[in-house]
Amino acid sequence: MYLKKMQLYHFRNFDNTTIDFQDGVNIIVGPNNSGKSNLLYAIGMMNSANNSVGSIHDFNKNDIAKNLKKYKSEPPIIKIIYYIEHSLSLDNFDDGILRVKNFIVYADDGKAVADDDGKYIINAEVELRYELDLKFLSEYKSFMNSVSNVKEFMLSLEKVIRFYSWGYYNTTSEKMIPKNEISNIFSIDFIPADRQTESTLPQTRKYIKKKIDESEIEIDLKHKITDSINTDFGDVITTVKSSIQTDEDAIGISNGHHKIIPNFTYDSSFEQYFEFSLQDDEWGYDMPMTNNGLGYNNLIQIFGVIKFKIDQDYNILLIEEPEAHLHPAMQYKLFQYLKSLKEQALAEEGKGAIKNQIFVTTHSPNISASADLDDMICLYYQRNKHVGEYNVRAINLKTVFGKAEFKAAKDHLTKFLDVTRGDLLFTQKAILVEGLAEKLLMSSFAKKCGIDYETEYNHISVIEVGGVNLNHFLPLFLYNKNKVVCFRDCDFDYYEVEGKETHLADVSSYTTYLKDECDFLNESFKGQDNIMLKTQCNYGSTFENELFLDNFDNKDVITSLFGMVVPEKLNDFISKHTFSLEEWNSQIATLGDKRTEKKVNKLLGIYYEKFSNTTNNDEKIVVEKLFFANLFLSYVESSKGDFALKLLSSEVLENVKVPQYIREGLEWLQK
Repeated sequence: MYLKKMQLYHFRNFDNTTIDFQDGVNIIVGPNNSGKSNLLYAIGMMNSANNSVGSIHDFNKNDIAKNLKKYKSEPPIIKIIYYIEHSLSLDNFDDGILRVKNFIVYADDGKAVADDDGKYIINAEVELRYELDLKFLSEYKSFMNSVSNVKEFMLSLEKVIRFYSWGYYNTTSEKMIPKNEISNIFSIDFIPADRQTESTLPQTRKYIKKKIDESEIEIDLKHKITDSINTDFGDVITTVKSSIQTDEDAIGISNGHHKIIPNFTYDSSFEQYFEFSLQDDEWGYDMPMTNNGLGYNNLIQIFGVIKFKIDQDYNILLIEEPEAHLHPAMQYKLFQYLKSLKEQALAEEGKGAIKNQIFVTTHSPNISASADLDDMICLYYQRNKHVGEYNVRAINLKTVFGKAEFKAAKDHLTKFLDVTRGDLLFTQKAILVEGLAEKLLMSSFAKKCGIDYETEYNHISVIEVGGVNLNHFLPLFLYNKNKVVCFRDCDFDYYEVEGKETHLADVSSYTTYLKDECDFLNESFKGQDNIMLKTQCNYGSTFENELFLDNFDNKDVITSLFGMVVPEKLNDFISKHTFSLEEWNSQIATLGDKRTEKKVNKLLGIYYEKFSNTTNNDEKIVVEKLFFANLFLSYVESSKGDFALKLLSSEVLENVKVPQYIREGLEWLQK
């Protein structure tokens, strides 16, 4: 039996959200304040002990703001519907059906359907509502009569919140079911992010108490401890007894035929004295956990809750941010242990294995990188005032990547969604780049484009994916509507080969190429208003030569760019002859470096041929620029990361113009 699905209506930041789960491990990821903790809390509310008191802050305030007029006369209601699936076997006793008996949803013909294994699938639905007792509707309306905005509404709602209560209902009959009936379905343990390490968690103490009760030695042990205390403190008892006897007759106690007998009586519960301590595995000395590292202690506390279960059937474990205070290697090891619980349950099904459905929220790319894509649920809090959407979207990656068209993407991400690229699961906006240079320089470019680095850029992830792998990452953005801009090189081929001769292609074909052949998005992503592809547009074929071309009018800048990558002799040659193709052609023999001269001449011959045979002045200018841009590219292409680092630490960066295609993409992302 497991929680198959939930629907959340007007609960906190969930306006109307449906989330599918799976038996086993469910990894809940997403940006901060996307609803991860709220989801765990909502799951925990199946245990009635967790929701005895509600709050005005449990209501979706965006919903109230949109429907303020309606709610002045019609009290708002929170609804959470839990869909439970149980596979019933008739071969042996199965108490699962008894747990959900009041919430079963029957087929139209009233019959249960058997699966291929001969087990019957039982579906149950539990509806949890937080609603006003209608006996107090007139009081509610009187309080709301004069409110004019959300703030006033919430203040008035707080005055009538005492008339609200949580109730469980059968979704078919609308009949209210006693709270204890829902609490018996699952054993739910919630392990919060702010785990205390000073004492053992309540779940472990509960397990210890059960084992003490089963031992049947507690009463005898209490008597033994009492006798031991009285023996060890015999002198104290004798002194007190002597002092009492002195005045016993004087105050008349003996008239009642009794004597006062002082002694020590031990009558405490033993589980409160249970604790974990640490022992050095080499020297054997003990150390209290309070003296140990916080992360290590958290690991022990989590393990204590998971391991010491009382109810061996139908457990739900809610673990919030297990990575808290843990080293990345320990995060990985803990998560591997959590995954092993599912594998153990499957391997030992019917043999008394603990049946755990585990929900883990995390911000850790170390955990997401080691998790299966099929186990991940991505939450995104969408706020779009233009269309009136204020809701949490839940994306099951198993559903997304289960489509045949994304099989290759899933295979790729399974291998390459590592710690760095795993950041895509936690971001609100993303930039996908082809190479390392763009990634290193993107934050500086963002500042130049007016994007507030401190408030905006820290919500944007810049991920290097390589151009050919671009489409493998885009399914992550197909349904969540988070904006992603993709910067990919257009890879225009400037050259035509005839026999052994290489010639410069017609530069006018560049525009045609961009229009007809430079569409790198798969059909699935075309037309998506949250996905933008940008590539070079000013005769560049890569980021590096487009950067050079877009800064060509600033000779100081391109001289500095050349100086970062070319040999010293060529740098001196540039200083003397600037960027004139005519002058380079006539003076290259004076370079003084035969190896460099040979490299330059190889390109010079190709471009000067086109330059000298072209009568169109505008085309001649383009050819001249392309020669220097592609000569620069020939030097930088083997060390693009080093070039980017040099540029980042250079004063010339302040005067560098952001390439047009990158500026346009960043400005679109900022909107």
